[in-house]
Amino acid sequence: MASVFFLIAAFLAFTSSSLMRVTRAEWIADNDGLRSVAQLRSDGSDISPPTVTDSGAGLSVECVEAFKQLEVNNMTSVLTAMIDAWGKPGPGILSGDLYWFGDYLQCTSMSHSKYCVSTFDITTGKSVLPIHLGLCLPKNCSDADGFNFPRYFENVTESPSMRQALAVLSGYIDEYTSNYSGWCSAPLTHTTGSVISFGLVGIIVSLLLTGTFVDWYFFNDLPAQASDTGRGSFNVNVTKIERNSPFNGFGGVEPSSGNAITRRTASPGNGRDAVHERSPLLAIPSRPAEYQGPRHVRRWLEVLRCFSVPRKLTIILAAKHKTGTIPSLHGLRVFSMFWVILGHGYIWAMIVGESNAIYALQITKRVSFQLVVNGTFSVDTFFFLSGLLVMFLTLKYLEKNGRVRWHAFYLHRYLRLTPLYMFVILASIYIVPYFGSGPMWVPVMVESTAACKKYWWTNMLYIQNFYPVSMTDGCLDWGWYMANDMQFFIISPLVIMAAYKLRALGAAVSCGVLVAVSIVTRAVLTDHYKMHMDGNFKNQLMTSGLPNNVETIVYEKPYTRIATYAIGMAVGYMLPRAQQQFTSRSYGTRVVMSITGWLLTALFLCLPVFSLSGIYATQTQLSLAGSVAYETLARISWGLGLACLVLLCHSGYGGYVNSILSHPMWIPLSRLTFGAYLVHPIVLDIIYVSLDNAVYFTDAAVVFHYVAAVTVSYLTSLVCAVGIEYPLLELESKFLGSR
Repeated sequence: MASVFFLIAAFLAFTSSSLMRVTRAEWIADNDGLRSVAQLRSDGSDISPPTVTDSGAGLSVECVEAFKQLEVNNMTSVLTAMIDAWGKPGPGILSGDLYWFGDYLQCTSMSHSKYCVSTFDITTGKSVLPIHLGLCLPKNCSDADGFNFPRYFENVTESPSMRQALAVLSGYIDEYTSNYSGWCSAPLTHTTGSVISFGLVGIIVSLLLTGTFVDWYFFNDLPAQASDTGRGSFNVNVTKIERNSPFNGFGGVEPSSGNAITRRTASPGNGRDAVHERSPLLAIPSRPAEYQGPRHVRRWLEVLRCFSVPRKLTIILAAKHKTGTIPSLHGLRVFSMFWVILGHGYIWAMIVGESNAIYALQITKRVSFQLVVNGTFSVDTFFFLSGLLVMFLTLKYLEKNGRVRWHAFYLHRYLRLTPLYMFVILASIYIVPYFGSGPMWVPVMVESTAACKKYWWTNMLYIQNFYPVSMTDGCLDWGWYMANDMQFFIISPLVIMAAYKLRALGAAVSCGVLVAVSIVTRAVLTDHYKMHMDGNFKNQLMTSGLPNNVETIVYEKPYTRIATYAIGMAVGYMLPRAQQQFTSRSYGTRVVMSITGWLLTALFLCLPVFSLSGIYATQTQLSLAGSVAYETLARISWGLGLACLVLLCHSGYGGYVNSILSHPMWIPLSRLTFGAYLVHPIVLDIIYVSLDNAVYFTDAAVVFHYVAAVTVSYLTSLVCAVGIEYPLLELESKFLGSR
């Protein structure tokens, strides 16, 4: 047993000088501090241990007794395995490897042990440096024992010589470290909420199975017989359940003049799909004709039919443009979602923790990294698309019908977004914790589930961009976009009716006022709070969530973000007239307008993305005047670039760009973008937070994780669309009718 504790003493003597924890942005760039830690790791000669003192009984009696029992019961091999699972320093301290998690799986696989992470600060030079130290302790040790174990580990033995040696190490740690905290893993327990959540999932699955059977058996909506190839075949006619209400910038149902939800009816095939007179031996047996029973029974069967999986997949995966659509919007929506996931992927990797943090932050100096750090413009693209569609579709409806039932306009919007949104929140609280594990899993899940249990109602009311005050304190903090978009939608009828009544003048004045509001508020707030644009990406990560930070004051507020929405509404007014006005010009004029339009598009889109690459390369701050100018004009520039792009594509002068953006393959992904936005941060949590060790940050690693995140996010969105989103849309159309 003495040899085992000597191993403990030797290990902690080796590591104690560099066990650290801190806010991430203070230590990473301090290479001198890291060098001093590395030197202490090598020989410990820079610091003389303090005089041996009794540190007191810092561990619980149960924890100390558990260690003693391992000794008394001759379970040295178990204790050795536990110590072997502890985190240990490895190479790369100078690169910022300060996450020493040990072997989580080895520890948790032993019946006698529990896994804890002790985090604390160590002062070296002018820096306060962090560490996360993985510990494998007996199960009888409390969470507080896990946090404080490095300070009081000499109490686990009664041997005078060992206590004296371990007290030296404990005193050393007390002298140079502070701010102890941490967490311990614990098996998940089923709560009432988790039982209800999994029960709800079971009900949804049952409805899908029942709906598919009802669709197949009672409505004869699947292939009745097989062709000569032995496979069933059928054609689909599409009829429209007129919705006539605009959707948001995420899409979900392909935007058309009526924003229809399609309903399939079977029709006989023709050509090679025709049913042959002689069927093969293994032909699918024929089914009864469509149900013709009592009306009330048929009504309930039609309700169940809304959950038919084949019908929903046919709608979602249909890749064909409809008449009156704006094809380029599909590509814009999908590429913007890809961009969102790319930016969040890099941020998640940096926030969760890297074993080469210094190298990771050097990447931020590259010009190409501007495409990552400025991924926030992708959200402005969603605002632009949302404003464009609400104006384009509602004006078309007004011109056709003369009026809009505005209560249905708002109700449909709320019902369109909220059910899936609330389900994702419910899943994030009670289901997602079962999808991962690891050293970092517990604190992340505890924080996120606590926030959602407390503030879920603010998401349901779409006010989470105002309450709680800090964006990062709320439930699903990326839901700030949803709140802004709903708030913009609420005031959109004012602009729509101005455009409908006063035409171009009304559209120009109302949209211009909204843009002016954004300009003034961004300028005033940036100047008042002295918000310098910072080229040090780590500082941006550090200040995220703090009071009076840029996210809380400027980034998430509707009055600062409405400019691109207003520009989108202006374009939505112009689109029906743009092609006719463009083609009515002479050939030479059209050529000049096309070239000018593409030059303006490139200028407006590239300026906000790459104009700050200089301060990122030098890790400096922009002057206050420059910061005000950038914050005020950057997103307006982006909106104008999108306006030029969409107008050129819609007018027939988009060339290869329009061919790419309008390709039919984007249509199914476009319909799934809303769900992908809601679930992709959860997918990133599962990818990064459930890792057993810190990320070794390389471009290749992030790209592989990025591809995985995109794929899983869209597949999850497909499941949500089939099981929740599209069935409820069809139910809404049946019970509430068109607007």
